[in-house]
Formats: sequence, structure tokens, C-alpha cells
Amino acid sequence: MAVTLAKINEQIATLQQQRASLAEPLKLHYAELRKQLGDTETQIRDLDPSWKPASLKPKADTKILEILTASERPMTAEEILAAVGNAFSKWKVKNTLKRKSTGAKAVFTLADGKYSVRSAA
Repeated sequence: MAVTLAKINEQIATLQQQRASLAEPLKLHYAELRKQLGDTETQIRDLDPSWKPASLKPKADTKILEILTASERPMTAEEILAAVGNAFSKWKVKNTLKRKSTGAKAVFTLADGKYSVRSAA
């Protein structure tokens, strides 16, 4: 039993090493892309010092805004959750809807249990 377990653990270790070695080309490619991105950012900043790059991290309010704009009709929170899928947690989506539908910085309007994009009026 102990010998079998030792062999299995050895196989696991070998597979983990193989897996790590498969990641090396991707790591190199990632590093090259980051360098290119950094160089491009520097060139843009040289031309326009006030420019700020868009965040690469997705934002829930942006995704919800895209969904509501594409649907062209008010949607319930459940419909929005279904459209968002697994991009964000249910809590994140509901909290964003709640937070962004009240106050001076509201992006969404809640009426009759349905959210829509707030008009720019």
C-alpha cells in the first residue's frame, strides 16, 4: 500500500513539473506582450500626457450598462444576473445595481422592479 501511494505521489510530482514547464512559453509570451504594452503606453503619454489607459479589470457597472443598452428595454435584476453569467458574483451585480441606481452618480434607474440606463438629461 505504501509503495503504491509513493508511486502515485511520484507520478503526481512528475505531472506537476510537466505542467509547470508547459507554462513557460506562455509566461515568456506574456512578458513580451507586457513590454510591448508598456512601450506603447510610453509613446502615447509622450504624445498626450493627460491620457490614462483603460483598466484591464472588468467592471460590473460597465458590463451591466452594456447589457441594458443592448437589450433596449428595462430588465429585472434576475434578467441582468442571467445576462452577466459568471463574470461577476450575484452579490457584486446586485450591490452594483443598488449603488449605481441612487444618488448623484446614478447610472441606472429603477422603476417597477426593472432597471434601465439613466437618461443623460
